[in-house]
Amino acid sequence: MQVSKDYGVLMEEEGISLRGLFIIDPDGVVKYSVVHDLSIGRSVDETIRVLSALQTGGLCPIDWNIGDETL
Repeated sequence: MQVSKDYGVLMEEEGISLRGLFIIDPDGVVKYSVVHDLSIGRSVDETIRVLSALQTGGLCPIDWNIGDETL
């Protein structure tokens, strides 16, 4: 539960965590985070899209997809 607490997704009274996704670079810097209520699932496709965008090293516009040009 400590990791959930550290990332701010722990619902202490209920003893459960919200659905959180964190992409952390090799230097330990959080580059992307999203937290959903328990009733909302996470998207693997969106996670891959975001990770790919981060790996371009460029500026990715809204609705950017793998293979698209960066700004």
